[in-house]
Amino acid sequence: MENRIVFDTNIWISYIIAARYDELELMVTNNLFLLRSAPSLNELQEVLTRKKFQKYNIDIDKTIMFYTNLTEFCKTEPLFNACLDPEDSFLFDLAIQGNAHYLVSGDKKVLETPLENKTLKLTSLMVFKEMVNKIDFLV
Repeated sequence: MENRIVFDTNIWISYIIAARYDELELMVTNNLFLLRSAPSLNELQEVLTRKKFQKYNIDIDKTIMFYTNLTEFCKTEPLFNACLDPEDSFLFDLAIQGNAHYLVSGDKKVLETPLENKTLKLTSLMVFKEMVNKIDFLV
């Protein structure tokens, strides 16, 4: 079973700060395909360089390499304009154009964005992990 997933940058950052790379790798080995686009990569790079993240001593080059190796690239066009936070519209472009099943975010505006696309589900990380554990994707 293939499940295509888009993680919001805030989800990636939480995994990176906690150094939970093994959990991300386990998702991929259990048929979860994590998607990225040029805008999602750009945002992750920009966020990782912010001053508030310097205290975590993140090796940005290695982190970006891990991210690109773990994710599947999807070319997107800026089409979605209904996001309650317009700066996050690129996430919906990636999810919709990449045929994702889930968009996982910690951002209330992203999660409350109305969707015409009924195959895409918006969910928090906690709910997503509970769902994944119930269907034995993760140990």
